[in-house]
Amino acid sequence: MLQDITESNRASWNQIHHARPGEPVSFFTAGGSTLTAEELAAAGDVRGRRVLHLACSCGDEVLSWAQLGASVTGVDISEVALAMAIEKSAATGIPADFVRADMLALPPSLTGFDLIYLSWGAVCWLPDLDVFAESVAARLSPGGSVLIAEHHPAWETLAVRGPNQLEVIADYFGRSTPLAAVDNAKRPTGARDNPDAPAFKAFIWPPSDVITALLKAGLTLTSFQEAPDPDSYPGLDPAASALPATYLIVATRNVSHETLPESP
Repeated sequence: MLQDITESNRASWNQIHHARPGEPVSFFTAGGSTLTAEELAAAGDVRGRRVLHLACSCGDEVLSWAQLGASVTGVDISEVALAMAIEKSAATGIPADFVRADMLALPPSLTGFDLIYLSWGAVCWLPDLDVFAESVAARLSPGGSVLIAEHHPAWETLAVRGPNQLEVIADYFGRSTPLAAVDNAKRPTGARDNPDAPAFKAFIWPPSDVITALLKAGLTLTSFQEAPDPDSYPGLDPAASALPATYLIVATRNVSHETLPESP
């Protein structure tokens, strides 16, 4: 069942990824980065660390981490997206590895990472949080962390319909039930304003569910932040700053007692 959902989405991503090129090569050769200050602060110094970016799309964040000195592997379910990422990596001269895989069925070889990263439109494609959390927890090195920077489900649930006017367009507690419809403003780039765009199966997960799944998988919550972003609610004016638009989670795999050095 889970594979049916993710494979259906893979076919849809392949149809629209030509319209999702990300930043140009010149952006990266000039030293550009698509990572936010909040993400960089949460990750800390990544020099010499192994980073796994799940749902990496055309590779912009992969290249951004790599430029900071990390050894980065990007994973995406779409072979079209990965072809774009591989081409961009070669053109910029920024080394990175790329693997086509479903986030819920990663190859056994992908393990031993210091940081596993997901960003901006990844969690909504997960039909099962527990399967996801158990998988990423098992692929972290002791002391390694999962960093999730995401659109807030409140933003996915609300649509601006006029000055100081919001409409509830989805169920905040929808969880494992695919969205019946997606507002045009919330659709992926390439599908937005496109009457011929393929269908996708997306989900709304409250941050509490994401955190609970990570805790059940044995990780320790290190940080949870929610933040506004007025640009996410265009037309709402000052009231937009009173609504959550993004969230950031960091959860860490504890170093087991067996791996700690013995006391002198």
